[in-house]
Amino acid sequence: AQGSSTIAIMTAASIVFPLLPALHLDSENGRLLATLAMGAGSMAISYANDSFYWVVTKFSGINLSDALRVYSTATLVMSLTAMAIVFGISLIVL
Repeated sequence: AQGSSTIAIMTAASIVFPLLPALHLDSENGRLLATLAMGAGSMAISYANDSFYWVVTKFSGINLSDALRVYSTATLVMSLTAMAIVFGISLIVL
């Protein structure tokens, strides 16, 4: 696996893992929610420096300005929605 999203998840995991007990997320459900939150955050905004951005734009035939406006905004909305869902689940599970 490669790409900026993968690097974001791996970096966040190495930073967050030692903090889980202090955040009261050291249970099985807490670790699961932390993993889901990192996944949601890793897709926050897909931009021109992301290799998957170019896969989407080239295969769909979208020009650069439309892709920046539409695809980057869509990934932001997906990320915020995923974060809200993870937060909602945390209110139920924790």
